[in-house]
Amino acid sequence: MLTLTVPDMTCGHCVGVISGILTELDPDCELNFELASRKVSISSGLPREEIIEALSDAGYDCE
Repeated sequence: MLTLTVPDMTCGHCVGVISGILTELDPDCELNFELASRKVSISSGLPREEIIEALSDAGYDCE
């Protein structure tokens, strides 16, 4: 499981956008959001770099 901090994830809309991006890349991924701490845990077979690049392309920098 990959856990990323997404500093710009501030609301439910952000969660929806990020969910859409990640499920488009991997329809079987499992996501767990912690909005208060701005973290998302991702269970997917995709490489970390591909996930980070997709989020970055949508304007969500992550660490």
